[in-house]
Amino acid sequence: MLFHVTWDITDSSEESGGRLLSIFQKWQPPEGADFKGFYGFADHSGGIAIVEVDSAATLARTMAPFTPWLSFSASPIHPIEESVAITGEALAFRDSIE
Repeated sequence: MLFHVTWDITDSSEESGGRLLSIFQKWQPPEGADFKGFYGFADHSGGIAIVEVDSAATLARTMAPFTPWLSFSASPIHPIEESVAITGEALAFRDSIE
């Protein structure tokens, strides 16, 4: 399943930032997590990633090491072609109801 993950830095102190950086430099994504895109915001307030995972547990394992410093939000995503088709199906259903 594909997720759009965002994070915000919750403690921007120099000490905390140093610890976060040292943890991140040694971190490896868990098995079952494939990062399709991984970006930091230019203002250093957080970032985004597109991550494909094999389970919700893998997504949790991906984020867990960083929760002392980062606040995460994860939303499932799918290709726009599927999104448009589903919207069309919903519209057709609503139009069928009198």
